[in-house]
Amino acid sequence: MRGFDVRVAFALAGLMAVCASIASARAENYLCQQQFALCTSAPCIPQPGNPKVAMCMCAVEDGPNLATQPCDTLKPSTDANGIRSLYSQFALKQFASGLKTLKCPSGTPWTWCLNKPCTVDPADPTKAICACDIVRTGEWITAGGNCDAGTCKTAYWSGAPVSDFNDGIDFLLKSTNRSESPVTYCPAPAK
Repeated sequence: MRGFDVRVAFALAGLMAVCASIASARAENYLCQQQFALCTSAPCIPQPGNPKVAMCMCAVEDGPNLATQPCDTLKPSTDANGIRSLYSQFALKQFASGLKTLKCPSGTPWTWCLNKPCTVDPADPTKAICACDIVRTGEWITAGGNCDAGTCKTAYWSGAPVSDFNDGIDFLLKSTNRSESPVTYCPAPAK
């Protein structure tokens, strides 16, 4: 019985960590103006040996973006070896370029990248590799998947909970004095 209690305690601790991570994203929004990684459509791969983290290939962007931590704590930097580090933040740019929003059901794997650390690819400075949390709970949204709902079960797209996604859009529209959202949704799958 004692082994069972320990497993339950570890499972609850893991669930609480994921919930705390998601809840912290709802805490407060900040409008930042700095280089960042945009992961709204990023394909991700689970990190070998760590079932809680995925490595995601994101676009490097500049301009207005949303973070849920103060912007000065998420500043990009370059170390003595020329390695550029930045953080994943949210912006509407990929939706404005025509990507559609795919809604996926709870229980399918996705990754939470907001405010996560990233390293710019030295061979391609337009890309960054970000270490994101793997989540399997709650209905979620991504700009990845090319409107193929089948990829919700097999891919690890960077995504966001539906309510956080909607809150982020509202915040960015208000903060940038825009009245119309560029976000469009994938058609509902045929039944």
